[in-house]
Amino acid sequence: MKQLILFILSGVSLLWSEPKVIGIFGDCSWSQELREDVWETPSFQALLTAAGIQKEEKPAQNEPETPMLVLMSSQGEEIGCLGFLVIPTEKYVSLFQEMLSIHELNVDKLNLSQLLHYYRKCQVLNMKSCEKKILTAGLSLDTGTGFLLEQYGKLSKKHPKEAKKVKAEIRARKPNSTEIEWQLALLAFQTRIEKLREADDIVKPLKSYLRRHGDQDKDNRWRCHLILAEFYKDKNIIEKAKLHAQLAIADAPDELKQMIAPLGVQ
Repeated sequence: MKQLILFILSGVSLLWSEPKVIGIFGDCSWSQELREDVWETPSFQALLTAAGIQKEEKPAQNEPETPMLVLMSSQGEEIGCLGFLVIPTEKYVSLFQEMLSIHELNVDKLNLSQLLHYYRKCQVLNMKSCEKKILTAGLSLDTGTGFLLEQYGKLSKKHPKEAKKVKAEIRARKPNSTEIEWQLALLAFQTRIEKLREADDIVKPLKSYLRRHGDQDKDNRWRCHLILAEFYKDKNIIEKAKLHAQLAIADAPDELKQMIAPLGVQ
């Protein structure tokens, strides 16, 4: 009986013995472009074969907002996914290879700097499982605030009460730090962009930062005004965009002043 079970298991593993990219496409123009320019090209197939990665297309259960190329491990676990990107075919394959190498990392052997580096890679490459694993490892190792800030950013979106506790811990570890307050304000602003519609509500964390810490933090003050100028320009609130652009120019390094000047003007 033991040999029979082993035979069956070995036969199952042969059905999926390599990583696989699953293509999911909709009716949008991005899906058509990705399919024609990448997915169906002989060069993409050749590159995948050389990298030891299989390819399979599956119908979408719901109409996707963007096409997705989902990378699965040889054990059938989802590693991460890429959408439509303005990159050459070979770059897609090199990103899949990078995702595989990150998936295979032994996080227990990485130092704090390496963990933070790979954590941010996972965010860019939509590697949710690895991202969670690295965050757990980083929090257990970090006596500073790097991973606590990452945790705060994630919790702020859906778990505000837990985020509030993490924020208190961050401030306890680095009290009276204007740099920490700047990072917290940025994270809160980014969360509000995703959750709120009214411009005045979205910018409250940045405005609060300027009131409380702007006079003591000239280096980040101009960055804050620059972000506000870009935000208001995107919202077509031109007078406020112009105001914050002028305030950013006042403190920005000389080599950047000309780049900031057009904000709110055109």
